[in-house]
Amino acid sequence: MTLISQKLSFECTKVGISFTKSPVPTASETSSLMTAVEQAVLSMVSLYYRLSPVHGSALRSSVQYAVVRAIQAARLLLKVIKDEGGEALDVRYRQSTGIVWQGCDMLEKCPHDNKAAVLKELHGQNSLVSDAFNEISEALKGDGSGWDDLGDESENDMEDDKWTNEDKELIGPSVNLVKAAKILYKRLLAAVEKNGSCASLDKVQELDQLHEDCKLVSKTVDTLILELYPPVNISNMEEQSHHLASLLRTALKTCAQSHIACESEQPHIEFIYKAIDHNLDRMKEKLSQR
Repeated sequence: MTLISQKLSFECTKVGISFTKSPVPTASETSSLMTAVEQAVLSMVSLYYRLSPVHGSALRSSVQYAVVRAIQAARLLLKVIKDEGGEALDVRYRQSTGIVWQGCDMLEKCPHDNKAAVLKELHGQNSLVSDAFNEISEALKGDGSGWDDLGDESENDMEDDKWTNEDKELIGPSVNLVKAAKILYKRLLAAVEKNGSCASLDKVQELDQLHEDCKLVSKTVDTLILELYPPVNISNMEEQSHHLASLLRTALKTCAQSHIACESEQPHIEFIYKAIDHNLDRMKEKLSQR
């Protein structure tokens, strides 16, 4: 795949250079240039389809994304040449060719096995969850006002959309569930890095399942965070908090039953389970006091 991506990059660069010189290629020469690009694209797609599902869905998704980006970049370059051309092409060609290089470079840097692909995805999800937790923690130092300020709210709206001390107490357990998700990602990344393996189909599938479960966690964290800002919709907050708790338990169960969870990981898994239960109990208690 690396060789083919380099071939596509080379052929696209040749096309761009050819059309910034005078005279421009003849119809026959253009046909030859396009054929070379087409062959590189077809080789790339063909090789992707030869990547067997037994190597893991996370790996296939990562490679597929990079292949599509590279082909789209090549298509953009050809579109610029077709639609614009002329003297203005030189700058646009350099820009578009740079995009092709970036697309092909992404393909060359693709993960080489399912463990690497899952780690890449988990790191991305971890960043989203960490950012969400840090954002809400920082916001809680104030009253939460102006978080969605687009400059067109009235003063009355701004006055209403603030946390009360009671609100802050109420959303505390939900914030701690997000913190539990953050801790989960920290432990998972360390465990996959240390113990993750692609030595058998079962292990590849366990990594894929872990990735799928965690992807739902990060998406739900994003949804829950929005429900915690004022004005707090208690029903939505409670629903999303319980949903996050359920997804965290699922991810923990998948982890515990997989090859990445050695004996030293069990105390961490139990700690997160207890943190989930504790914060759901606290939420129930806070809601009953309203």
